Parts: sequence; C-alpha cells; structure tokens
Amino acid sequence: MDQLNMKVVYFGNNLFSNCLALLIKQGLSVEAVYINDVEENASIVKRLSDIHKIVTRSLKPTKEELDEHIKSGVTLFVVADYGYRLPITDVKYAFNIHPTLLPKGRGPTPLTYLVELPEFAGVSIHKLTDVLDGGDILLQEQFEVVQNESISSLMVKSSLLAESLLQTLLNALEAIYESATPQQELLATYWKHPSIERRIMSWRNDTQQFRQAIRQYGHFGILVKLKGELVIVSQLEITDFKHDYKLGCIIFEDQALISVAINGGFAVLIKSRMGLVNSAVLE
Repeated sequence: MDQLNMKVVYFGNNLFSNCLALLIKQGLSVEAVYINDVEENASIVKRLSDIHKIVTRSLKPTKEELDEHIKSGVTLFVVADYGYRLPITDVKYAFNIHPTLLPKGRGPTPLTYLVELPEFAGVSIHKLTDVLDGGDILLQEQFEVVQNESISSLMVKSSLLAESLLQTLLNALEAIYESATPQQELLATYWKHPSIERRIMSWRNDTQQFRQAIRQYGHFGILVKLKGELVIVSQLEITDFKHDYKLGCIIFEDQALISVAINGGFAVLIKSRMGLVNSAVLE
C-alpha cells in the first residue's frame, strides 16, 4: 500500500484518538475528520485536526457527502468510537475499530459490560457493512482484565491495542482486507446502551454494589440522591465500616468532601467532582 498517496476520512472521538494520530504519523492524507460527541469527549481529536489543519465536521454525513469524498480520491474510511452509522458506499476500504471480541458485544457502549464479562475483552477491526458491528473480521486480539479493573483502565487497554492492530493492518491492508474472516452470526450478541437507571445508586446498596457500579460507570458518573437533589458524582471512595447510622445520612462534611452512611460502610464524595443532574442526563 502506498500510504503517502492514500486519502483517508476519519470518523471518531477521543477513545481511539491515538489511531487518528497514527494515520497522520504514517503519512496518510487525512482529508476530513467527523466527530459526533460532546466537546469534552472529542477534544483530543479536534486538537489533532486543528494542529494538522484537517477539516472537522460534526453533522451526520450523508451518502452524497461521502460519495464526494470518494470522487475526490478518498479510498479509506476509518471509523473508531463514532456514534453514527455510515451510509454504505463503494469506497475501496472501510473498517471500524470495536472494543470487544466480535461477534460478542456488538453495540454502542460495550466497555461497561466488559467489567462483568471480561472473557470478551479485546479489540476487533472489521469491515463496515449494513449490519451494525457485523462485518468480516480483519484483525482481532484479546486482552486480559485483572481483578477489580475499571472501565477507565479498559479504555486505556483498548486504545493501546487498537493502535497496535491498526499499525499491523496498515502494513498489509490489501492482503488482510482480502482474507477477512466472516463473523459467526449464531454467536453474535448485542449489548444495548446502558440505561441511566443502572447508574443510579441507593444508599441502601452495600459497599460491594457501590464498588461494582464505580468500576462500571465511574468514568461517566454515578447518580445518587443527596440533600433532596439527584446529583452525579465522578469521584467517590467506598470504605467498609461497621456503624449504626441511618443509611443515607451525612456522617461528615467539610469544604472539600461529604461522607454518607451506606450499607456496611460509608461513601466519601468529592464536592468538586459533583454536579446536579439536569434533564438531559436522564434522557
């Protein structure tokens, strides 16, 4: 593959931003970058694009728009952590980077499930088709999930492995593309976007349940009822501690933190990492 002459359009946000950096470093001509997440979750991709004077777009691309890219000489679409499904085109190469061992774990937010289902932790690069996450596998590799690992560390592992697999793919794109392996549909599972209810914790929950929720959803924030308000907390510590306090009562507070009694212990919430929940979060 003559990388210096290959034109690419990239679709993705921060999770796999190192893959965009790799494409640039390898000398591919990135013609445009499409993002679809909130600013804080696309900031690294946006910064990379600005540094290298790459056009960024946030609207969902139409088939006509993608066809224009192809007419201009684009031969590769790279999709990585992108929320919109692309219209199918006749671009020469189009693949998606997905953080599970497909066909297990198809869907939009699989990393939260890997905390409970570590046997499917890995990265798959597959062809884009009209079946969500269902295209033929180009490359795939598993990684280990250690005890008490969180979604944050799984994000890091996925990102590092994705970059490594992408490098391997770029080194032999045509050969790997032609020898792709079809997914086994009978083994396929779909993991839907976790409902907001899964992130709401009651002070009646015990310390183990809190720790599990933090591991799965702490990166996005846990929701709790505090002083009559529903708040989102992105940093909290859980301690086992025998007590007779009423569950949900505040047992300590200063200017920086607040501690609440829970079943079998207490939670320490960092005030600077708390915020009231607005209606958009509950949608």
